[in-house]
Amino acid sequence: MSIQGLTPLATCLRPFGAVQSSSADMSPIASAIEHFTAADGYRFAVRVWRPPQPRARAIVIHGIVSHGGWYHPSAGRLGAEGVEVHFLDRRGSGLNLAARGDTPSCETWFRDVESYAERFPDNLPTFLLGISWGGKLAPAVAARRPDLFAGVALICPGLYASQQANVVQRAALQLAGAAGLQSRRIAIPLKDPALFTDSPAWQDYIRRDPLTLRRITIRFALEDLKLNEIARAAAEQITIPTLMMLAGRERIIDNHRTRDFFRRIAARDKTLIEYPHAAHTLEFEPDPSKYLDDLCGWVSRRIAVRP
Repeated sequence: MSIQGLTPLATCLRPFGAVQSSSADMSPIASAIEHFTAADGYRFAVRVWRPPQPRARAIVIHGIVSHGGWYHPSAGRLGAEGVEVHFLDRRGSGLNLAARGDTPSCETWFRDVESYAERFPDNLPTFLLGISWGGKLAPAVAARRPDLFAGVALICPGLYASQQANVVQRAALQLAGAAGLQSRRIAIPLKDPALFTDSPAWQDYIRRDPLTLRRITIRFALEDLKLNEIARAAAEQITIPTLMMLAGRERIIDNHRTRDFFRRIAARDKTLIEYPHAAHTLEFEPDPSKYLDDLCGWVSRRIAVRP
């Protein structure tokens, strides 16, 4: 099925009733689908929210199973605050149907984000936002290329996943890779929508969403293990302003180890905000307005202090 065929379906599956009780999704800023071609020829679909007079831009990286369509409330709210939002669906995920659930290498993930950011002039400060798995890729990119970004936000970052492969599973992946089975697909161990949210409406959305990624290649899984090591070692190299946001009812990541990572971040300007009663996907809370206020406020304050 084409992207054009899937996009309306994904839109109509969004359970608007789950968020209409707040102002989170009431922004007049609509998204558009744009395209970006990487150096290796891979063509990305990118959701973009463009306010009429932007004062900053944000590049957002989603989780391992999700895509930009999950995050209309925060993207719309940022757009209403004058932030131009670029939600770059990972290659093989979301709207990007080619090489589904696969990657050539861990380095490719870095270069995809970096080359997308390099396209922009320096007329606006650019912020990098990483959600869940994207919150593992974002610190690695921020450590590699601090020149590209005015700040980085790590939203329930998947640096230390509770569902991470154990020693036996890692060994099995290595053996499968060595046996030439890198393209074989395996299930992502996040099948239960309740891991992401306590909301029945949003759980149903995740369950029915045709763009949610369910399986990855063994090559993806092996490269993800490499990303774990690189991202966890990045804290001491992160020097740009950093925001970390954690959910108290977390079932996907290890908050204790993630707080330790935060303490190791070298940046002088760093902020940790916790939501004791929230589940992993802050976007899917019954009233995500506090989260959205905090996120937009952090970005606005970093814009204000720039020369």
